[in-house]
Amino acid sequence: MADVEAALIGFAELDEAALGRPWAWPGGVTMEARYALYGTLEDAQAALVAATARPHPESRRILAFAQRAFGDLRGLLLGLPEALLDREPRPGEWPLREVLRHVLTIERRYAAQTLYAVERGDAEPVRIPEARMPVTAPAEGEGDATTLLARLARARRETDRQLADLPAAALARPTVWLNAQLDVRFRLHRFAAHIVEHTVQCDKTLAALGWRIPEGRRIVRQVTAALGELEGLGAPAEVRAIEASLVERFASVSAAVSASA
Repeated sequence: MADVEAALIGFAELDEAALGRPWAWPGGVTMEARYALYGTLEDAQAALVAATARPHPESRRILAFAQRAFGDLRGLLLGLPEALLDREPRPGEWPLREVLRHVLTIERRYAAQTLYAVERGDAEPVRIPEARMPVTAPAEGEGDATTLLARLARARRETDRQLADLPAAALARPTVWLNAQLDVRFRLHRFAAHIVEHTVQCDKTLAALGWRIPEGRRIVRQVTAALGELEGLGAPAEVRAIEASLVERFASVSAAVSASA
């Protein structure tokens, strides 16, 4: 996993000039280095076509959107300079660290609330008792961006473990969100929407801090989003194979960029 993260961070740091340098595509064809990433995106797309053609519970298909959203957030922030994590974009606005801590907290709370709605007895209240809600420890907001994202990744895996294979009838179970009584299906869709909301916030924060996103990171976000959806659809073997190819491609791109510098 460390090799994969290093390759993603390495690709994310490449600018337009580096991505335009010649790179030998397997088979002897010379192309621009950026096509190593686009080729990986094509591999992920092909695997997604196959994965989406398989039968999946509705709950898994819904939560795959959340894993795709997390992949996009991961691509945006993986390897980010730690100095950027604690700078407020404007006075009184959350720095990136606080945003990520909030996303982690809500991921766990949403999971607890949804699982409660599925499992509670008819005599129990529809709203989950506050005492059963998880609490994020202050120490879980510490570390660099890669560490914070790893914590969120673990929470996402736990959510999927608990909720990705629900029976169809469970999706109509009642639950409370804010002060409205809705159903489990609504709650499942909230996971992705919440992550997207705060990915947009992080994007805006980086812009306000004057951090320019390199071209490599823009492409990496598309790759990690596609791989996230693939993982969400229960295809970890396909994800690992594509990641292994990505690591090999980064090694060859890195050598090619260094040779032509």
